[in-house]
Amino acid sequence: MSFSQWLRANSERHLLEAAQADMARRYLNRPGPVQEAGLGPFFWRRVFVPVYRRLPWELRRSVIQALPGSHRRRWQAQRPARRQPNVQQPIRTTSKGADSMPKTVDTPRAEEGAYLYNAEEKVFEDIKANPGEKAFVFLHTVPYEGSVGLVNLLTATRLLRKGFEVHVVLYGPGVLMASATRGYPSVGKEGFPGNLAINNQIKTLLKEGAHVYACRFAMGALYGFREDDLIDGVKAFNPLDVLDSALAAWRAGAFQLNTWTV
Repeated sequence: MSFSQWLRANSERHLLEAAQADMARRYLNRPGPVQEAGLGPFFWRRVFVPVYRRLPWELRRSVIQALPGSHRRRWQAQRPARRQPNVQQPIRTTSKGADSMPKTVDTPRAEEGAYLYNAEEKVFEDIKANPGEKAFVFLHTVPYEGSVGLVNLLTATRLLRKGFEVHVVLYGPGVLMASATRGYPSVGKEGFPGNLAINNQIKTLLKEGAHVYACRFAMGALYGFREDDLIDGVKAFNPLDVLDSALAAWRAGAFQLNTWTV
């Protein structure tokens, strides 16, 4: 490296570090980058940078122009390339017919049964309910259009097993979760794996002591759904009870979990 290249490299480096330190102090209220020890770095920080900053711009510009760098290159204008006709090139395929794309990274795949994480680690305390504490789970969601309905029924089951008195309120399309006539080709038969998972989870909740309610307005006005079509143990209630159940939860200081999807 020539002297002029060395001078340019060091001046750029220490001017950049000085600018970073100024920004850190001004906007972050913290010191800048860790400073290198020694007489050389001390000279650049304490002598060169302050002096350079005090130089008039025209003098600084002359110094910059005198040092080597890309600004001193002579760039030749390139002639525009001749435009080639747009010809569709055939796509190369492998013997299996898939597009040929080179593999860029080789990463061993985890085998079945391998643990990717520490499944035993837990951050928060495993809280249990105190005597008399309640939990209300409100579900306004279309069953099987997503996983949230089933997931929050599983959460309700966990709340029940933690000792809470659990109340599950189904309203809007959520009342369809409590259909006792689900199944294909006949009632109670799974049309696909997991087809009755929601029904089975509601039955588990009822068996273990939870209270499950379904709004009569949604049942009748929206779906022509009779009370006799409900899973045994699910209680149909007045549409005004949707709000009052939420107020009852609020007044009791109960834990609430709300799900609203359309």
